[in-house]
Formats: sequence, structure tokens, C-alpha cells
Amino acid sequence: MKKQNAILIFFFCATLFFVSFIYGYKMMSPNNNKEPLIISDDPLDLEIIKEDERISPNVYIEKKTYYKTCNHNITKLNELDNQIVNMTENQYRDYMEENFPNVKIISFSINRIVLREERNHICPNHYIIGESEGKIAIYGIDEDGEKVLDRVFKDYPISLLKKIDQEKLIEGIRVDSEEELSDVLENFIS
Repeated sequence: MKKQNAILIFFFCATLFFVSFIYGYKMMSPNNNKEPLIISDDPLDLEIIKEDERISPNVYIEKKTYYKTCNHNITKLNELDNQIVNMTENQYRDYMEENFPNVKIISFSINRIVLREERNHICPNHYIIGESEGKIAIYGIDEDGEKVLDRVFKDYPISLLKKIDQEKLIEGIRVDSEEELSDVLENFIS
């Protein structure tokens, strides 16, 4: 008798499991066209509020600057501005539009922001060989495209050079690398 009861209980449990499995499968089926079960008429009861992602203090900010005059791209990592920590994407976009209207946001995440800016001058990777107070001089280029005096060769006045070379130096000779700088300087100083 115990054996029969055990077999009956086993078949009852197996049947119950099988019916539950089929019912669950039908309910979870993507073809289920039934209306969702509404527990309450108040939609606020079912709403889950997703908090906006905010900029992390460890955010990696990459700024790509394109210099139109020399056709160069320079990528730099910008230092974190503490004002932007904990800003949402919309707050950050508003902040950039207000403070840096020429800078475009290429991509945004809480850990990495990529920016792009275009400038209408040559990049800081160039030099200008020119003159300062009648002497041969080397100028660097700053972030704003302005010449910045780097070195003056006090023993080399431009008055000792040919007229055409003097005119070139007064106008300024743009060079694109330190190697080219050395080559051009050698022509004037040797």
C-alpha cells in the first residue's frame, strides 16, 4: 500500500510540475498577445524611476583639436574641471555650450568624454624663424596661434645676410619640425 501511495504521489507531483511548466512557458512566450496585468489604476505605482548617470571624478576627457591652417590634428587629455563632476549629460552639454561654444561633444559617457574643436591657425608643433631686434630668432606657436619668442641668436644680426634672406626672416619662415628648423637655421647661421 505504501508503494502504491508513493507512486500516486509521484505521478501527481510529476503531472503538477508538467502542467506548471507548460503554463509558465505559454505565459513567457513572445507571441503572448494578452494585455499586461495591471495591478493598480495609478500609473505612478508601477513607475520605476531611473536615476541619470553622472560624470565620475575619474572621467577621461579627450580633446581633439583640428588646426585648419596646417591641417594637423592634435589629441590631448584635458585635466578634470571639478565643476563637471556629478553633472548629467544634459547639464554637461549646457555647461559646454555656455562656456566653450566652439567645442563639440563627440561622445559622452560617465567615464569618457571625447571633444572636438577646430581652430583657424597653425598648431603648436610648428616654429617660425624670424627676427627680433635685428637678430635671428626662433618663435614657437602657442595654443591661440600666436608667435612666442623662444630663442634669439644675439651673435647673428640679420644685417649680415643678403637682402632677400633679410626679407624672408622679417616676414617669418614657417617650419614644421625640429629637424626642418635645424636645416633652415644652418643656412642662416653657418
